[in-house]
Amino acid sequence: MKYICQLWRNMSIRLKCMLLMGTMLAAIWFLAVAAMLQLQSFSRESDVIMNEYIDITGFMDAFSAENVSLEKFMRPSSREDAREDYLAAIEKTNRQLAAMQPDIETDILSEYALKRAICNAMEHYRNSQRLLLGMEDQEHMIEKYLSLKTQAAYIDGYIRELLHSRMVQGGEQWNQIAAANAGSIRRFAGFMVAVTVLMGLALLLFTQSVIKPLTDLGRAADTISTGCYDAPPLEISSMDELGRTARSFNLMQLEIRRTIDSLEKQAEMEKHLLEKEVEAEQMQRRLQEGRFAQLQSQINPHFLFNTLGTIAALAREENAPLSENLITRLSRFFRYSLESDEKLVPLGREIRLLRDYMELQETRYGERIAMEIISDPALEDVTVPKFILQPLVENAILHGLRERAEGGQIRVRTRRGRRGITITVTDNGCGFDTKRLPAGERHRSVGLDNIKERMELSGGHLDVFSIPGLGTTARIIIGGGEQA
Repeated sequence: MKYICQLWRNMSIRLKCMLLMGTMLAAIWFLAVAAMLQLQSFSRESDVIMNEYIDITGFMDAFSAENVSLEKFMRPSSREDAREDYLAAIEKTNRQLAAMQPDIETDILSEYALKRAICNAMEHYRNSQRLLLGMEDQEHMIEKYLSLKTQAAYIDGYIRELLHSRMVQGGEQWNQIAAANAGSIRRFAGFMVAVTVLMGLALLLFTQSVIKPLTDLGRAADTISTGCYDAPPLEISSMDELGRTARSFNLMQLEIRRTIDSLEKQAEMEKHLLEKEVEAEQMQRRLQEGRFAQLQSQINPHFLFNTLGTIAALAREENAPLSENLITRLSRFFRYSLESDEKLVPLGREIRLLRDYMELQETRYGERIAMEIISDPALEDVTVPKFILQPLVENAILHGLRERAEGGQIRVRTRRGRRGITITVTDNGCGFDTKRLPAGERHRSVGLDNIKERMELSGGHLDVFSIPGLGTTARIIIGGGEQA
């Protein structure tokens, strides 16, 4: 059993799906074939019973019609006209009698004896009948007619006794068929219950081995998208596509965490060295550029992008377009932040990055937060410092709207005004006192100061307006703006 479980865990997802679907189809086909065979058996047995009834009643009706024709034939006034009808009735009765011949192999003993008695009586009846048809004397014909009526009465009694026996025997056969069908229905029901239980266990196993790891992988990707690299690694229990992807994901997360730790330590050392050098503004600028260049040089972008591409391809194969879209946007987000070494980028690229980030956050927060970008297409080629919009939106989500259960709104707008190009990021969150920043909001201040310093170095500036309880607006002004 342990070997089978391990074999299942290491099996490819495609093969798992094929085995599960094959098992379900096999069970369905088995039920369909079994039901069809049972129906055919029931139909054959029903046909045998009904044919016996048809043969007996057909002979009874034909013989009765023959007796009626005989009475018409015995009338002197219509004898010539009734003779043809009487001969036709005799022929029909003979055909019905031939269909009701006794069979020692299929008939029960009592019915076989009755059928044999009917056949013998009919043979004697036909002999007397031929004599009647050959007579011309009316008196002798009447004597023979009365003899035929007596024989017909005996034959009719045999037929009715045979019909009664057939009805009794048919009732017993119907009861046997009903009992057999009830047993088959119970077996089918038991098989259906067993198949349902097995399919439920198979689906549970499939969920545990495929759906749950995929969900954990998506949750881990969401965690990394928020900038948290200290989350515990994904649990790896298989060697299928998801297991290999999770292993690559863990390696990527570990590499990023090690790189960030190394950068933080190096940044501390650089900070102490730079404190003894030139003025504080130039020192801060070189430190930021050093951090950014170091991060881009040490993280292997291709490893990150290939891993995310593998996850996106797996989501597409599993027909999960939402997960594929989110992973693709996350890949573009990392590519923009890691592979590009430009310090100034077109505003259009910043807007596209922000749309990817907002799509990720809207998927995470659902209807709690609504995001809107109103961008002037004529300003897309204006160059701005890289990464100035996404941190502002992230601050609005994490610190402005975290207390709101619903109704959160973030609006980003770009326009050209009298003072230059203006970009505003507005939220309706809790707001804060810009003069007295709480201790818990310290990293918010660091992020805003970072953007403010870079804007001043590029010739613009950043202003933040906030009212506690009403919301916050961050306004970036780019003096004039250069075309990319």
